[in-house]
Amino acid sequence: MATPSVFASDASQRALDDMVITASKRESSLDEFAGSITVKDGQFITDHEINDLSELTRFIPNVYFKKANSGDTFVSRGISTIDTSLFSPMGLYINDVSYPLSYMQNQRLTNVKRVEVLRGPQGTLYGRNSESGIINVVLEEPGDELKASASLTAGNNATWCGEASVSGPVMKDTLFLGLSVTGRKSDGFIENEVTGKDDVADEETTSARGTLRWTPGERFELVTTIDATDRDKGISTLRFEDGPQASGRHKVRSNGEDRTDEEGGGGVVKMNWRGDTARLTSITSNRQFTKDFIHDFDRTPINLGTTEMAIDQDNWSQEFRVASEGEAPVSWVVGLFGFTEDLDTAMALNHDIASKSKKRVTDSENEGYALFGQATYRLTDKLKLTGGLRREHATAEGSQVSTSSKGLVTFDEKLSETEWLPMASASYSLADNLTAYATCARGWLAGGFNYFSANSEETFGYEPEYTVNYETGLKATFFDRRLKADFSLFYIDIDDKQVREEVPGGGQGVWKFSNAGKAHSQGIELDLTALPVGNLEVFAGVGLSDTEIDTWQGTTGGMPFDYSGNTLPWAPEFTWNAGLGYYMNNGLYGIADVSGAGKQYFDAANTLKDDGYALVNLKIGYALGRFDISVYCKNLLDEAYATKKVKNMKGFTMVEDGEPLTFGLTLNWRL
Repeated sequence: MATPSVFASDASQRALDDMVITASKRESSLDEFAGSITVKDGQFITDHEINDLSELTRFIPNVYFKKANSGDTFVSRGISTIDTSLFSPMGLYINDVSYPLSYMQNQRLTNVKRVEVLRGPQGTLYGRNSESGIINVVLEEPGDELKASASLTAGNNATWCGEASVSGPVMKDTLFLGLSVTGRKSDGFIENEVTGKDDVADEETTSARGTLRWTPGERFELVTTIDATDRDKGISTLRFEDGPQASGRHKVRSNGEDRTDEEGGGGVVKMNWRGDTARLTSITSNRQFTKDFIHDFDRTPINLGTTEMAIDQDNWSQEFRVASEGEAPVSWVVGLFGFTEDLDTAMALNHDIASKSKKRVTDSENEGYALFGQATYRLTDKLKLTGGLRREHATAEGSQVSTSSKGLVTFDEKLSETEWLPMASASYSLADNLTAYATCARGWLAGGFNYFSANSEETFGYEPEYTVNYETGLKATFFDRRLKADFSLFYIDIDDKQVREEVPGGGQGVWKFSNAGKAHSQGIELDLTALPVGNLEVFAGVGLSDTEIDTWQGTTGGMPFDYSGNTLPWAPEFTWNAGLGYYMNNGLYGIADVSGAGKQYFDAANTLKDDGYALVNLKIGYALGRFDISVYCKNLLDEAYATKKVKNMKGFTMVEDGEPLTFGLTLNWRL
């Protein structure tokens, strides 16, 4: 039945249970975590028809998902990155394995146990590219209990989605197997006014995962997981908002067939050995990802040419860590981490006028290692102190070959960075149900290469970006744990902000990435969950984030500019959500939620903006025995909003629209 796990058999005795989380790289209590964290379990994901991480972030205060064909990115507390950057300032980990590229961020959520979202720098435990937070996805693992489930969804826009999973023992108490498969097909919601096709943003996705778990004794465990995903979709989503080729919402005017094909997969071997006082963990992983796309570079009915891009990434990583077990005055974790990564890209501008065609091919190798440790000391029954430190060293070597009518140009760059990433926090129990905390932490977004718009060695590489987060908060439960409230107040300094700037005299399509910016972000977050009466669950959350550019000066169009005082791009001034679910004893249930974002700008000049939006979702269902049938509607009021705006070289504004009203019917079955 689609009933939240917090419900006990006696509704009058219901309570919000504490959770065990693992984002701190050891099992710990959610209530005692001294930081800003939101956790959503698999039942919440199912109840609210959440398909992927972009939909889940709408329920997380001060976390926004920038969804665009130029690259997906999590924006936490207003900290975004360069529009075409391949790396996100917020880390994504699935079963302890990093998914580093921005194009890998919007993962589908299948067979998920819980998702832990930590806001604020997490550099001590996670290192580079976690300067604004991390998302930790924990998958279900097979055990002695035989489990099986299947679901089928049919929706508008010719949308079909099917999922199936099975897990259980191969050898009782010793060997367990879990398998899952997902498929999705949709025509999408974009129409091309030139060709008349209404499926130019279609999608076909297939993914599969297998997990083998071996427990030969009480102290040792080995878990091996292999997964693969193939996605083919249309990407004709960018339309003109003004100019001679302007079109209405969800309508484009391109003469090309814009498409992308993505393939990703990998494996992880995780071993745990539990001693009397400590646990040793080893995690060995490999992830591979390829992406090829082609699109009409001018997005008009005129035949001018296409842009092609290819990305090929291969990442290996190894982590060893030892963490304390059991109750003791001091709890701790220490570890060693290393990685190596090959990242190759190619980008070609195929202009109908041959002399205007260009091509860039880039090969890069990244590697690094880190030593880290963190400990919590229970000074008294009420006061706990936590400190941690990470030393991380990373190197990157890249070479680019640029070909144009002017000839062939080759340039190379080597980057080397060594960072110290400390954190410190204190928490104090003001009462049995009220805890206050304060924390300070440093994070960094690694430097890298300008894969797609460099024209020289000077414009090829760029340096790291840094954040320091100061935060205080309160965690409280009331009415015999029928109401839970988390509140936080933060201020973040951002130094050496990575920005994109034009190269004087470089010509069309030539940009450099520099560390010209300094900025700050400040705000508050509030998360509420309540079980007020009967089988009613209520939740709400709000995040306010005020970002400001402190210094950033340069030139654009040959003219000087000063962006000081402007708002950072891709940073909504607030995000919010609220919802409720009511579950009747006869199997009927209803769920409603609303989520939204405030005004945001899409450029540092603050000339392109979206005024904000609110999305209303409804779901009504009936659970009977092993079956559950429901109907849902997302964006019930068909709210219009933009996920991206950008100006082309002629000064016209192009827009990517958010999803319209969608609806469907879902049938679930569980063993």
